Amino acid sequence: MTTKVHMVFSVVFSMVVVGAVVWGVALVGTPGTARLQRLDRQRLEDLQTIFREVQSLCRDPDIKDELKRALPATLDELAALARSERISLADPETGQRYVYTVKTETTYELCATFSLERDSDAEVFWNHPPGTHCFTVDALDPP
Repeated sequence: MTTKVHMVFSVVFSMVVVGAVVWGVALVGTPGTARLQRLDRQRLEDLQTIFREVQSLCRDPDIKDELKRALPATLDELAALARSERISLADPETGQRYVYTVKTETTYELCATFSLERDSDAEVFWNHPPGTHCFTVDALDPP
């Protein structure tokens, strides 16, 4: 093979490699974006664990119109009473505590600060914009 053929092969191969890398980043995102997605997924899983524990503790599936016990006043109280899962009380990146606020006898808010938007067709209740977002939950009418 001549030097010219080697040069053409090198250029074409380089273009294919660069194209594959660009295509991969376009499909998957950058490593930084993947990290932010992982952290947001963990935040959402933490809030969903809190939600499940509140439901398990306070709601009797056989009684529709009232809670079997009052909503916990704080996350610390909920963590102490948790029966099924260990509750993570703080953001995995910043260490800032999640916000849990009782609004009425049957409703409460769960708040966290997310890095990216979540706009999923599954479990739409848990979709959120980037930044601080609160989910308002009615324990008698859960999502």
